[in-house]
Amino acid sequence: MNRKSVEGDIDLFVTSLSLIMEEEKIYRAAEENSWTVGTTGLGTPSITMNIYGSDVTVDLYENVMDFYIPVEVVELCRRTQSIDGVEVAYVAVECWVVLKARRGADQDISALSRIKELYDRDEVKLDLDLVRRVVELYEEDSKYIYSRLRGLGFNI
Repeated sequence: MNRKSVEGDIDLFVTSLSLIMEEEKIYRAAEENSWTVGTTGLGTPSITMNIYGSDVTVDLYENVMDFYIPVEVVELCRRTQSIDGVEVAYVAVECWVVLKARRGADQDISALSRIKELYDRDEVKLDLDLVRRVVELYEEDSKYIYSRLRGLGFNI
């Protein structure tokens, strides 16, 4: 990531194995690499590893239960980038905004407030049409997602 530190944790949306069905693989990898395993607020595995003298926590999530993301959202939001020759998939920032607004925990609202500040200063670009398209894919939740985003000052 070309950064000296990581603020908070890193959330990974795991697609190569089932966190529920193949949990032993995660514990085995952690043991082999001297990582510490914990759990996220949703009960999925969380791994803490020491990278260049700093502890970095990686929360692992799977597309089930409370963390479910419609496949249309995954397809619309998926972006890729090559990092040191490894293809890494991630979600577009606009989609991250919608996911945080949907969840709406205190730390999510705080992160969204920070994104709004950066957006207002033109330091972060947001395609608000993409935000709207993603919100609309959450049919039953769209009203409160819009309400949260508008409450933070996003003009959508």
